[in-house]
Amino acid sequence: MNYFSAQSPSYPTQLQLYSDSVAMPFTPAYILVVDDETELQRLIERRLKPQIETREFEFLFANNGIDALDILRSNPHICVILTDLNMPGMDGWALLEQLPKIDPLLKAVVVSAYGDIQNIRTAMNRGAFDFLTKPINFKDLIVTIRKTIHIVTNSRLQKQELKVAVENLQYLALYDKLTGLPNQNHVLECIRSAVDNQVDFAVFYLALDRFKAIRYGYGKTLAEKFVIQEVERIKSCLQPCDILARIWKDEFVLFLPNIKSEIVALDKASKLHQAFKLFLPERRITASGNTSIGIALSSLLYEQAEDFLRAADTAMHYARMQSHKNCTVFFNPEMQVAVLNRLQLESDLEIGLENQEFQVYYQPIYKLKNKSLVGFEALVRWQHPSRGLIPPSDFIPLAEETGLIIPLGEWVLRESCRQFSCWKNQFPEQFPLSLSVNLSGLQILKSDFSGLIDNIIESNILEGFSLKLEITESILMENPEAVTQYMNQFKSRKIQLVIDDFGTGYSCLSYLQSLPLDTLKIDRSFIININSNPKSLDIIKTLITLAHSLNLDVVAEGVETEEQINTLNYLGCEYAQGYYFSPPINVDKVTRLFQKNS
Repeated sequence: MNYFSAQSPSYPTQLQLYSDSVAMPFTPAYILVVDDETELQRLIERRLKPQIETREFEFLFANNGIDALDILRSNPHICVILTDLNMPGMDGWALLEQLPKIDPLLKAVVVSAYGDIQNIRTAMNRGAFDFLTKPINFKDLIVTIRKTIHIVTNSRLQKQELKVAVENLQYLALYDKLTGLPNQNHVLECIRSAVDNQVDFAVFYLALDRFKAIRYGYGKTLAEKFVIQEVERIKSCLQPCDILARIWKDEFVLFLPNIKSEIVALDKASKLHQAFKLFLPERRITASGNTSIGIALSSLLYEQAEDFLRAADTAMHYARMQSHKNCTVFFNPEMQVAVLNRLQLESDLEIGLENQEFQVYYQPIYKLKNKSLVGFEALVRWQHPSRGLIPPSDFIPLAEETGLIIPLGEWVLRESCRQFSCWKNQFPEQFPLSLSVNLSGLQILKSDFSGLIDNIIESNILEGFSLKLEITESILMENPEAVTQYMNQFKSRKIQLVIDDFGTGYSCLSYLQSLPLDTLKIDRSFIININSNPKSLDIIKTLITLAHSLNLDVVAEGVETEEQINTLNYLGCEYAQGYYFSPPINVDKVTRLFQKNS
C-alpha cells in the first residue's frame, strides 16, 4: 500500500539563486528565415557573412509556414523569425497566428514587398514585432535583428529566473534545509491518505529536550550537528514505510502506519528513547539525549489530519511537563479542557461586538532608505471587561470560525478610514499616507464587501490617503478564482492590494503572475532569524527577488533590530514595520506622533 509512503519531489538538495543557476543566452543567436525565394537565402548568407563567420548569427531557412513550424518545434533556441507574407502552403499571416502556440516570447519580423499601411497594421495586429520592406536594407535588418534578439533573450532569462525562484520557494516551503527532511505539509498529506483509506496509524510528536541547552551553551553549529546526529538515530528505528519530518528546530513528527494499539506504539517509543544519545566529541560529551514524545492513534477517529497532529503536539507538551525524563504521553480527549474556555471566549466575543469593546491600534510603516513614515497598518484589539487587553491571536481565529469576523472586519475598516480622515484634516502636511487593513476570506467571499468598499468611496472619506487591503495566501487558496475576481474589482477602484505573511504557505505561487498585487509582505517568522538562520536569509532573498521580478514592493514585518534593518536594506527591501520603529499604538499615541513630526 503506497498511499502512506509519499515520495519526496525531486528538488535540488542545495539551493541556488538566479546568479548561479540561470543559463546565459545561446551563442550564436538562431534566426529562422521563412520565404519561398531561394535567392533570398544566398543574399542573406552573402550580405551577413561577417555576422555569420563571427557566430553572432546562425540562419535556418524554411520555404513556408508549415516547414517553419516543424523547424521551430525541433529548435527551441530560435530567437527571431524573418517571414514573408505571401507563400505557398501556409503563408506568413497564418504563421503569425501560430507562433504564440509554439513560444509566446518568440518575435517575428515581417519582411515583405507589400509594405502598405494596411498590411503593416494587419501584421502588427496579428503579433508581428516589426515590419521591413523589400528590397531589404541590410543595415536596417541587422539593427532590427539585434534589437529583437535582445528583447527575446531578456524575456526568456526573466522567465527562467522566475521559474528558478518558484522552485526555490517550493523547496524551502516543503523541506527542511538542514536535514533534508520533509516538513509538516508532507506529514499531513500522509495522514490524510491514511484516514481516507481507513488505515491504522500512529502520529508521534517528538521533541529533543536538550537542544536548547546545546544551542545556548555551545552555539548554533554544534546544535545543528546534534540535530543531524539525532535524525540519523531516529531513522535507525524506522521501517521503510515510516515517515519522518522536521517541524521545528527541536521538534519532529513521525507518521507510523499499521500501528493499532498503545502497546505497539509504546514499544516503538521506548526504542526511540533508547536510541538517543547526546554525543559531541568536540566537547567530550556523551550522555542520554532526553526526549519527550506525544502520541495520537488513529483510533481517535478524527476526520482531519490537522487534528491528529494537534493531538500529538498537545500530548508532547504534556510529556514535557512531567517531572521525569524521556516521557511518552498518549493523547487523551480530557486534555481538551481548553476547549471549554474557548466556548466562553466565543460568547464573550459576541457580547464584545455588541458593547463596542474593540479598539483599532495602528502600527507605523517606514521607508527603509530614509526611515520616513509612509503609512500605518490597522490592527484590532479587544479591551475585555474582565480579562483586559486581549491580543488578536487569541480571538481572530475564533472570529473567523464563528463568522463574527464579518461585522468585526467591517467595523475596523470603517473606523480606521474615519480616523485616518480626521488625522488627514488635522495634519494635512504629513499626508499622503497609506492605511493598510487586513481582510479575511469570509469578508471577501461571504459578505457584500464590494458594496461596503463602494459605500466608503462614495462618502469621500478616502480623499488624501491611499487604502491598502491585505490578504493572506490561505485566503487566496480557499477560492482562487473568486478572490481574484474581487481583487480585480478592488483594483479598478484604485485600492492597492497586499499579500500578507508571504512565505508561510506554498500553494499560491502559480497565481502570483496573474494577480493584480502591489505589495508583498514577508512574515516576521523569517525576519526574526534573518541574521542568525541561513534558511531565513535564503527565503527572504528569494522572496524579494521574486517580488521585484513581478514589480511588487516589499514590506518586512516584525523588524526589531538595526542589524535586521541593514540586512533588509542591502537586499533591496523597500519598507518595514515592527518594534524597532514602534509597536501598534492607540489613537492618542498616533496623534502625539503626528504632533511630534509637525
